[in-house]
Amino acid sequence: MIRKVPLIVILGSTGTGKTKLSLELAERFGGEIISADSMQVYTHLDIATAKATKEEQAKARHHLLDVATPAEPFTVTHFRNAALPILEGLLAKAKPPIVVGGTNYYIESLLWDILVDSQEKPAALLEQKLQEGELASMTTLDLHKHLAQIDVGSANRIHPNNRRKILRAIEVYQATGQTLTNMLAEQRGQPGGNRLGGPLRYPHTILLWLRCQQDVLNKRLDARVDGMLKQGLLRELRAFHNAHHAVTVEAYTSGVLQTIGYKEFVPYLLKFDEEQDSKIEEYLKNHNFKLPSAEELKQEGLPEGLEILRGCCDELKLVTRRYSKKQLKWINNRFLASKDRQVPDLYELDTSDVGAWSEAVYQQAEAIIESYRNEEASGIEPMAKREHPGSGLDEESSHFCDICERHFVGEYQWGLHLKSNKHKRRKDGQRKRQREQEMKQTMEELQEKKQKRADEGEPSSDEAEAAVSRVTDTDKEL
Repeated sequence: MIRKVPLIVILGSTGTGKTKLSLELAERFGGEIISADSMQVYTHLDIATAKATKEEQAKARHHLLDVATPAEPFTVTHFRNAALPILEGLLAKAKPPIVVGGTNYYIESLLWDILVDSQEKPAALLEQKLQEGELASMTTLDLHKHLAQIDVGSANRIHPNNRRKILRAIEVYQATGQTLTNMLAEQRGQPGGNRLGGPLRYPHTILLWLRCQQDVLNKRLDARVDGMLKQGLLRELRAFHNAHHAVTVEAYTSGVLQTIGYKEFVPYLLKFDEEQDSKIEEYLKNHNFKLPSAEELKQEGLPEGLEILRGCCDELKLVTRRYSKKQLKWINNRFLASKDRQVPDLYELDTSDVGAWSEAVYQQAEAIIESYRNEEASGIEPMAKREHPGSGLDEESSHFCDICERHFVGEYQWGLHLKSNKHKRRKDGQRKRQREQEMKQTMEELQEKKQKRADEGEPSSDEAEAAVSRVTDTDKEL
């Protein structure tokens, strides 16, 4: 019997065990691992980006790790163009590719035939386009205004603060002469296309979603940061910083310099040098690589940079937890709330209990894949798909809330905002301030009339007195 060879995609937040499962499945099914992480493609920062260790890489072949230097750009287009031939080659040899993510839009560029930037720039357009230096020097708001001049649909669809997407839309137009709006419409019109783009690229795809209870994951992520210090994070960051300290400010917003795990430590790296690093490392060795608490920092004789370093670590923990929630939202929206999209079955595996890993995670994943290959029922049900609450609403309309001074894209997000408690509180507060101002103005006018009568020797009117009293009482209540 010829077995089906699936594309296996392992999704999940940082710290859920994606690397562990990918190694187990690669060994079990003879597969190879494709990293779909936009930071792991760069050389250096192995600890900060949580790359598979050399020992782990020796257990199974890994692709798209360390394929670019920090000095060169590496976009989703580079990733897609590099990953697809690898993926096709593995499938041709009946070896299951195991994609481990990672970066959301990297994964989407493999699963669906969606638009990513073209690297071909027709000569006829070179005269018309803004140069990269010009784009980099423009504010995000100016870029959005420029986009509105060439592609109104994209300008309405993309939030004015989303610099990456704005640049992408501009670059698509400059590279092809077509607007992103028109190209997306063409993709959506293909068989299997939908509001998010084109059809599914590989129908034989298995999605494994590693989940973890949030409180457990938060503790795991915090411990992960502490463990990175023990592995030599500070030395790694210092070596990288010394090699790239002369980069421009703009560079910190792109490429590997925006890596979670590096940018949070820039305040420390800029203020202190290797001498202070050595003192801190000595302290950490003597304290089981635990940073001092806020109370312990009050002690005298501690290395000078400890307080700032602790703040950097706290920021890293916060950013990592925030990113894990962002990944969760993406999976829910893209894979479960897209009934009109061609989406492979998504299987949820709970990694909360490390002691139950074999039964709850590995054996479940093995059964799902083996059953798929043999075209048998695994007895494990995929997650149910649902209709997105914003389905059918205009997703490309642009709205600005004057009360909250915020911009919203799409009818669904706009409706959520109008119903939110924050908006209602601000609206009530605005009404209250307007009423206070009106009453204050009325009271001042009445007081002026009263004073005028007094100056002219006229007796005070009972009506005016009562009005002033009412306004004063109301003002006190507010």
